[in-house]
Amino acid sequence: MKDKFLIGEISKFFNISSDTLRYYEKIDLFKPDHDEYNHYRYYDIKSFLKLSRILFFKSLDISLEDIKEYMKHKNIGNLLSLLSKKEEEIDKKIKRLVNLQKKIQNKRELLESIDKEVGKITVKKIPERVGLFLDMSSEEKREEIVEAFKMNEKYLKFSSCLIEGQVYTSISKENMEKKIFNQFRYFIEILSFDENVVHRFKVVKENDYACITFVGPYREMQTNYEKLIKWIDVNGYKIIGDSIEKNIVDYDYSDSENEYISEIQIPIWKLP
Repeated sequence: MKDKFLIGEISKFFNISSDTLRYYEKIDLFKPDHDEYNHYRYYDIKSFLKLSRILFFKSLDISLEDIKEYMKHKNIGNLLSLLSKKEEEIDKKIKRLVNLQKKIQNKRELLESIDKEVGKITVKKIPERVGLFLDMSSEEKREEIVEAFKMNEKYLKFSSCLIEGQVYTSISKENMEKKIFNQFRYFIEILSFDENVVHRFKVVKENDYACITFVGPYREMQTNYEKLIKWIDVNGYKIIGDSIEKNIVDYDYSDSENEYISEIQIPIWKLP
């Protein structure tokens, strides 16, 4: 047995457990030989080198299934294919992580900049948005919403509320003119969709918006609407569409109403 490695020796040398080696044996990936006289499991030099290759592939996060398949058909072509497949998986993970990092940065930067924006009225050019307006004013409307979600399930997976955690509400132009600020709809923005099905959704064109950000309970929403509408009138603008309320921090982000953050956006046109 001097030219053989026992399972304990292999385990210690490669710093892996005996249970792992037994599992590799069980799935027929790395099997020891058996001494017919003493019934010991043992590994020879060739097995030693094979395990080093398996652990190298494992260090690349290649699955045991893919390693096992490669070991059945070892050649340079299959080796390149194995490595290329893993490289593609890593590229996808990197893109996903970069995307996650951007989401975190955007949300963090938005929250950190709030203090500079609170109470100020500004005019912003906001790009075109596409989505669904959902009215929850009655039980009947709620049934329609459930149906709308079912019909548009594949697109709602790419909505702002799922991808960015961003919820919007909206008050109609007519209600703003009547000073009714407690009848709102939800606006679900769709961030990715096929241009051929845009007819399913409402297109909110790119436009200038009068905007105000405030911190506090929703009951203060009306006061800020009135302040913004007065500013629009005094500065020679006209309201030309429904508002969009960007709920930056709501009850799902904070237990305190005093920490709620909302931005009201009202589309405007400059009177001649």
